[in-house]
Amino acid sequence: MKHTEIILSVIKGVNKISKRRGDNKYIKKYSLEKMFILLIYQQFSSIDNGRAFTLYLKNMIGDMTDTISQSELSKKLSHKLDYQVFKEIYGLLLAQARGVKSKELKKIEELIRIIDSTALSATDTMTYAKHRKNKNGFKMHSVIDADYFLEDFRLKNGRSSDKKSLKWAIKEGYIHIFDRGYNDYSQFKWIEEKNAFFVTRALTNIKYEIIRNRKVGKTQKDSGIESDKIIEVIINRKTSEVYRMRMVTFRFIDSKKKEQHFSLLTNLMHHRSDEIAQLYKERWNIELVFRWIKTFLNINHWMSRSRNGVLIQIYTALCAYIIVVRHSNKN
Repeated sequence: MKHTEIILSVIKGVNKISKRRGDNKYIKKYSLEKMFILLIYQQFSSIDNGRAFTLYLKNMIGDMTDTISQSELSKKLSHKLDYQVFKEIYGLLLAQARGVKSKELKKIEELIRIIDSTALSATDTMTYAKHRKNKNGFKMHSVIDADYFLEDFRLKNGRSSDKKSLKWAIKEGYIHIFDRGYNDYSQFKWIEEKNAFFVTRALTNIKYEIIRNRKVGKTQKDSGIESDKIIEVIINRKTSEVYRMRMVTFRFIDSKKKEQHFSLLTNLMHHRSDEIAQLYKERWNIELVFRWIKTFLNINHWMSRSRNGVLIQIYTALCAYIIVVRHSNKN
């Protein structure tokens, strides 16, 4: 399937959404479908500002009366279009890309949710995205699935804490993988109470008591597993409340050919230690997704300064990402 055919199938879905919602009811020009096409084209054209984009469209189309002006584009993105529509379009594309799978048939690798955050730039006028005293910026807290599709995200200012942006991403029955920036033992207990699971890297200064050592077999040792134990950490010093979990330590050779030793924390008690280590290695794939999106898609050059416009541009970028992935998978 060619990328044009994929885009046409996407437009059919956009048409259905706009008819159901009635988004074009009071719009005489620049319908939702047309705006979606223009914004998708902007993602693939590498044009990084509204003025250059509108001028390019005028030269390409040739009809000066049928192209959108920079001011009208800004108004559309700021308040005339609802970012929720683009979120729904992305949800439709995501469902199509995944296909329908029965939960009972999923492998353990397909039940993972990788959680991480990445920084995005913001202009001086975006005061709602305060980061430092003299600098604005966003933090995009994200969840990707086992197929490396970005399932959901929260856009907050650059000061936002990773620890405080964890609970929304937890889903019952799934294994959540995240880095040590999210370490919070009380939240680990909360995750377990929600019938969910986690695998994360331990802080280097972690203080714990060893309850018992678990056996490490030859196969696990050959995979780099050094130790596997049940530990106890203090959640609340005032009440002496503790939380019991598992710690798996493994070694590996990094991309710079250096030996590294990681200790992982998890509430997965019935999986092999080498499986725990392999699950954590899956976390590194979210960095590749972030790099791809920020490198090849235009989400660091905002065509609107409003929060609504920024979210529209991000969701459009994610739609473009899925279109590219679907096209590459068909070839």
